[in-house]
Amino acid sequence: MKLLLPLLLISITAIAQLPEYVCSPCNNACDNVIYHKPGTCTECHMPLVLKTALQQFKNLTAAEFCERINMNPSVVLLDVRSAGEFNGSDWGNTYGHFKNAININIDELEKRLGELEKYKDREILVYCSHSVRSPRAAMILNKHGFKKVSNLAGGVSTLHPKSDACLSKNFVVH
Repeated sequence: MKLLLPLLLISITAIAQLPEYVCSPCNNACDNVIYHKPGTCTECHMPLVLKTALQQFKNLTAAEFCERINMNPSVVLLDVRSAGEFNGSDWGNTYGHFKNAININIDELEKRLGELEKYKDREILVYCSHSVRSPRAAMILNKHGFKKVSNLAGGVSTLHPKSDACLSKNFVVH
């Protein structure tokens, strides 16, 4: 029995030290499942990433996002939706976009990082429609050395541009 307790403590310590992997952000319940080896999420089949990679960017509420735009005139706004969603030509509600935003589809982001290189030391605010793609974009930016990255939690679908003075002057509604 005396030997069993130290072995149990060593086993628990070893498990606690295993790296933790999570689903690439997809805004589903599987984002909260912890894995202890790399691979693919069993629910959504997105690649697993180290949990620490997701802790490098902030999720901002709409009010905080708007405050950052007002406080920092040199902030870079990055919309990671499709061009059709960005400009309102897609079928359905595309919600609009922030004025002066750069539009790079999440599927092209890693190939087009060179376009953002000049903004590496500036604050970058990332958004999409429902905050499914933008957390993944924030993670990609962090992975490539962009340190001042924040994400709009909930995406532009949660905004109320007609009732919020900040948004009414910074947001284009389609």
